[in-house]
This record gives sequence, C-alpha cells and structure tokens, in this order.
Amino acid sequence: MGNTGGATRICMISNPTSGNNRKWQARIEARLAAYPQVAHHVTRSPHEAEELVPQLAASCPDVVVINGGDGTIAAALGMILRHWAQDELPLIVLLPGGTANMTAGDIGVASSHKQALKRFFRWLDRGAPLTGDIRTRHIMRVTGAADGHVRHGMFLGTGAIMQATRFAHKNVHSRGLGGELSLGMVLVRSVWGLIRQDPKFYQPTHVAIAVENGSGVEVTRDTAPMLILVASTLGRLFLGIRPFWAKDEAPIGLTAIQGGARRFARAFPSVLRGRPNRHVTVENGYESFRGARIELRFDGELNLDGELFATAGGDVPLVIEAEGPIRFLRAK
Repeated sequence: MGNTGGATRICMISNPTSGNNRKWQARIEARLAAYPQVAHHVTRSPHEAEELVPQLAASCPDVVVINGGDGTIAAALGMILRHWAQDELPLIVLLPGGTANMTAGDIGVASSHKQALKRFFRWLDRGAPLTGDIRTRHIMRVTGAADGHVRHGMFLGTGAIMQATRFAHKNVHSRGLGGELSLGMVLVRSVWGLIRQDPKFYQPTHVAIAVENGSGVEVTRDTAPMLILVASTLGRLFLGIRPFWAKDEAPIGLTAIQGGARRFARAFPSVLRGRPNRHVTVENGYESFRGARIELRFDGELNLDGELFATAGGDVPLVIEAEGPIRFLRAK
C-alpha cells in the first residue's frame, strides 16, 4: 500500500519499558514534537496495545513505526495482522528499542539504537518516502502453550537455547549489556559449554518434529533428544548468523541438532553460516528444514523472541504457522 498523494501518514508505537527505551524515551518524545505528522502512541502493557491497534487500523496509516524490543515487535505485528486486511497492510518501520534487538538487526532501520534514530529522523526530514530498502518477512503464529495463549514471533528456540537465555539474563543483560555484542558473548560462552558438555548448557530436550512445506508435503522425525532446536522467519540472526540450509521454498527455517551430535566443534561454525561442511550430516545429528507449518511435540520450555513459556505437553503439539507476509521499510 502506498500514499499516492499528500504527506506520508505515520503512526508510531513505543514501549517505554523496553531496554533501550528506558534510557532514550524522553529524548525521543521531545524530538518527535518537531514532527506533527507522526502520531506517537506510548503503550505500557499488552492491554493498552490491544486497545490502540484497532484505532490505528481505522486511521489507515501508510507506515506503522514500532519502537521496542523483539517481544514488543512480535506482539504488535500479530495485532496488525489481526486488524488489517492482508492487501491493506501498512509498511512497517522497526526501531531497536529493546535489549537484544535481533529482529531489528535483520529488518529494522539499524541494530544500533543511536544509529537507527539518526536514520529515522533523517528519513522524516526527507519527507518520509515510501521507497527504498523494503524487505518482506513472515511472522510465526504459535499455539500449544500451557497457558493456552496464542503468540507471535520471529525467532523460537529450545534445548540449549534455554540455558543460553538464562545465562544471558543472569550474567549479561542484568549488567546493562545489550545488542549484538551481548548476544555474541552469550553465544561464545554457550558453545564453549556445549563443546565441554557442561551440564549447565548441555541439556537436550526430547522433541518430535513434523514439518509441512508450502505444497502440503509433510516430513516427520520421531522423538529424539535435541541439543539445539531453532526456528525463525528472519533472514539473518545476530552477527549475521544464518543457521538454515534447507533449499525448500517455505517461510519458516528450522534447524535441529541432536544430543550427542558428532564432530560438534568442527561442524557448528558452518551451521552458523548456513553452509554445512562435511561433518554436518543427518547421520551425525544435524538437520535443517523449511516449512509453512511445523509441529513440535515436547514437554518443556521455549524462548519466543525473548519470552519464556512452557508447552502444553502430552498429546498437544506446539504448532508454528507462517502468517503474512509483511513488508518492512529500512528507512534511511
């Protein structure tokens, strides 16, 4: 959708409790006062956002700017998909207002909050053109949580991802460190723990997998101990990591590394690049898929864009489905 005449209509949603925004929110609001064409809305809870988004849809903006962390972005995108018709979706601009900001690193204005704000206001000064670097991504709709809630996100992980997340919260983010550098520190420490099979990190989760591609063909894997399992609709994760190498045309990438995977220290660097070397084989415990719908059956916790929650377990699958696509403008 594009505005064929007049000024670009812009709505902005900010979460002031997100990591970077706790330091920058007052300055952002003061700066936005010079741009009356931006309708700025500050939401401090999911309930406030739920009430706001239908009003935004009724105003038919050309661009919705989301200023928050990965969780805020995912929740807002889910609401936008619910309240807009697919053929009337606005362009989305992402500002990295959170702590990790992995989503904004892929499809946002920039991964650095300071650089992103500089580019964003420069874009406004240029008249907020609706052309430029536009990237298309789907979002994952996730059901099958223990609390019964429907969630949206762009990165999901379990297995060692859970141990890495807890390490990050306790030892990195609690000290005020954020962004890609902090995630790189967590990655290095986690991989070292996995290579040494340190029980603080090496805790495989038993998971059964069913992946349906866009043509309706399903591939299944029986329950097996998964050391690492990640799914994402992003083109890149932090630090340029692209851990998916399946060639199918489907929006969700899924990579599974089994407990006891052989040659881990030699294989894992190539997994991170999405360019498997000779050690990365199914026989050695490494596999990657692409799907439009994925079912995972396991009893445990997972990380969805920074939110930790438990599966319903038992016979209730965790279902991951692709919704969208959504167009993201990397304003400059």
